[in-house]
Amino acid sequence: MYDLIAIGGGLGGYGAAIRAAQKGKKVLLVEKDKIGGTCLNLGCIPTKALLYSSFLYEKTKEYKKYGISVENVGYNWEDILKFKDEIIYKLVKGVEFLLKKNKITIIKGEAKFMGEKKISVNGENYESDYFLIATGSKPAIPPFLKDNTESNIFFSDKLFSLEKLPESIAIVGAGVIGVEAATIFSRLGKKVYLIEIMNQIIPGADKESVGYLRKILKKKGVEILTSSFVKEIKKEGKLLKTTVEKGEEIKELATESILISTGRTGNSDNLNLESIGIKTDKKGFVKTTEDFKLKDWLYAVGDIRGGKLLAHKALHEGIMAVENMFENKNFSTDENLIPGVVYTEPEYASVGLTEERARERWRNIRIGKFPLAANGRALIQGESEGFVKMIFGENKLVGAHIISPAAGEMITALEYAIKNEAEYKDMENIIFPHPTVSETIGESIMNAFNEAIHIIN
Repeated sequence: MYDLIAIGGGLGGYGAAIRAAQKGKKVLLVEKDKIGGTCLNLGCIPTKALLYSSFLYEKTKEYKKYGISVENVGYNWEDILKFKDEIIYKLVKGVEFLLKKNKITIIKGEAKFMGEKKISVNGENYESDYFLIATGSKPAIPPFLKDNTESNIFFSDKLFSLEKLPESIAIVGAGVIGVEAATIFSRLGKKVYLIEIMNQIIPGADKESVGYLRKILKKKGVEILTSSFVKEIKKEGKLLKTTVEKGEEIKELATESILISTGRTGNSDNLNLESIGIKTDKKGFVKTTEDFKLKDWLYAVGDIRGGKLLAHKALHEGIMAVENMFENKNFSTDENLIPGVVYTEPEYASVGLTEERARERWRNIRIGKFPLAANGRALIQGESEGFVKMIFGENKLVGAHIISPAAGEMITALEYAIKNEAEYKDMENIIFPHPTVSETIGESIMNAFNEAIHIIN
């Protein structure tokens, strides 16, 4: 008998398991595949490794303008994948070491509920006082791809094991995964088409911010088709022909490969949730209470809950759910305060409200912006594309959007400011070190109140 059984070995599951073990609880962690889940093995970490390798390649080609001579710049795809694999190996071993040191039992296999407070794994039954579902999500299969058998039509998880890079690729879906994949391929000199059914890339994000990001991607050679619907994919010789509809216009794209990144569905298929009276929506996600409960003894965290499908959200929720279980706390997650980062060049990080949502809520809002082109550190680094945008509602900071180098490193401080309803008077005395890119935050805050120093307000 266990105190907690966590189903799923990603950040949500292993984070919850470690927190429960820290409280002296007897914990079982069940994972059907690899410890670390999608993020560590097939998502966040490998994507960022490929992004970094491709960034260095692209950057090295520009070294001449910094006064540095580098000849015969090239890349080896096999070595890039090897670098990626080494990073994953180290991180997975690190997590396994932590689980072992916290005396957490790990079983490899698929969990299936056999009734209240009971699961079966590999033919054996296990019981616990509490259960936590953290089984994550998987790529959604779009209607036009029901019977795909082509090896050169693939989802994001296959990106990390491609034996050879295609010379041309159509990416269907311009969310975070699609945009980051487009960045990798375009940096490595490949022809990229980015197709999105909605009217902007990264749907739901601040329109001005992603509009600027779109311009940067186009300058890098990415051909972007928004408000566009994929009607059909056919094989013609060695190429794939994608038929795309945009209103009355029909366009045909011929590429070597196609990457599908049209959203994700919940990993709930084989849990036998109906045996304990739990229903899922049509995408396989479960609906919990705000404090992550499905039943008094059953919790769910991370992607399986739907909403923002982010690894840091899953980890935070896993920890908070354990606090709710064993400490009778009432922690919940405010999705508005979960920062998001798109690891393009420059990065796009955001937290809080978009300009559109802020205008829906308040009649009068204040917006402050500051361009990286007016920032000394950005100019020195040759990374002066981008801007910082601050949104104030009723004089309180309600939204922050950063397109800059290391945007993801800076956004958390603004999450804290929004959470604590910081006003201009609370922020105007913050001293930003000079010269840093972070100074753009201070200048954009001052600009919202017509007091910026290094631009005309």
